[in-house]
Amino acid sequence: MNALPATDHGRYAEVDALLFTTSDSAGGRQDELERMVRSVERAITKSGLRVVQYLLLQRHTPGQPLPALPDYIRVTTIPDRVSLSKARNLLFDLAHKDRLFERSLMVAFPDDDAWYPEGTLETMLALFAQDASLDLAICKYSSSPSVLPSLPLELRTPRPASTRAFVANASSNTLFMRASRVAQTGYFDESLGVGAPINGGEDLDYALRAYVSAGERAVWFDAPLVGHRDPHRWLIGHYYAGSLYALARSAALSRGVALQAMRKVLVGIYLLLRRELAWPAFSRALRLAQSARYSQPARS
Repeated sequence: MNALPATDHGRYAEVDALLFTTSDSAGGRQDELERMVRSVERAITKSGLRVVQYLLLQRHTPGQPLPALPDYIRVTTIPDRVSLSKARNLLFDLAHKDRLFERSLMVAFPDDDAWYPEGTLETMLALFAQDASLDLAICKYSSSPSVLPSLPLELRTPRPASTRAFVANASSNTLFMRASRVAQTGYFDESLGVGAPINGGEDLDYALRAYVSAGERAVWFDAPLVGHRDPHRWLIGHYYAGSLYALARSAALSRGVALQAMRKVLVGIYLLLRRELAWPAFSRALRLAQSARYSQPARS
């Protein structure tokens, strides 16, 4: 796995926010996609943000008209469906060819059914513009997200993220990264994620690889600053193997991550006892976690 060319730029980047989103043209989520687009447009109109968003439309019938989208969105289509990891890597390739990583300040990965409340993008961008040593910021998400200015001071003030807080809250929708850190981290692991051999874990794996290489420094807001449907409890077991794999891969490089990997094993035992995780799935997760210590991110 080769990383994208590393860059060094600060607050005077040509592009403020570089966004990567994938959507299923046959999935019936056009309304959700429009909501996400409107939330970004609002930030552009109100605050003058310079945004480039790459959008991959999967299962898009050749010849089918593209949806009407703003000029800041660069659309590409494929007729089949690929894993989330592979989809994001395809978009990374396009941004690399356009040399956008070298000219952008911040990167985010909003799902097509996520959205940004007023002030979220502006606040995250300000963090990176004001602190050249900061590469990672996270927050929570919710189906009823908070508008930052309306929060109490303690919730709208970023704080250092402990490893536990980072692991618990870093997801594709809540992870914001300096573009140069993305370039150094490289591509998503295509063996992980929805539609991949190991279900889930691609977001956590990517976030942890960046977190460890950034010296385990990140800040977070203990508030839902991104809109997205609320998680279901059953997802913990469904994506257990991928999450444990991601933790195990970075555990050797971080004592804090190692502790969270151990905690994840205990969570697995708890789910096993509650019959929310079957023994074959738990056993497979442990075997995969052991192999993760010697693996490198894969790309097909």
